[in-house]
Amino acid sequence: MTGSGSDFGVWQAIGLATGTRDDLRPVDFATLERRETPNDALVCPRNFCPRATADFEPPVFSLSAANLRERLRAVARAEARTLELSGGADAARLRFVQRSNLMRYPDVVDVAIVPLGESASTLALWSRGAVGRRDFGVNRARLERWLAAASR
Repeated sequence: MTGSGSDFGVWQAIGLATGTRDDLRPVDFATLERRETPNDALVCPRNFCPRATADFEPPVFSLSAANLRERLRAVARAEARTLELSGGADAARLRFVQRSNLMRYPDVVDVAIVPLGESASTLALWSRGAVGRRDFGVNRARLERWLAAASR
């Protein structure tokens, strides 16, 4: 599924009212600055996110950038309550929203595919909640799960 997802309606308003940073728009990893609250997770290759400290670095995949993009799209789409957002014309960028099971809180995941030659690539992923100040490790667990599935 794909959707527009330019805003997140009532959840975004609740998030802003409760102190969640307004950073749900598409991200530029070169200027990304992490949240001060513990409700995001970042996976980023060294030097790709110079203004943010990543939780961990991603693996290098023996796949072209186009193949890694499609593999990650398949991984994300296979997850429950996940919607691919319209990402525009940049083939190296993907955006998803995944909603929590009970309350349907939206978490946004931005992805940048990083080519490393014809048959190698890696990626950057930033996952963050639209609501609340804590996520109980959900965003990090999501990124670990997606990377593990993409590595198979």
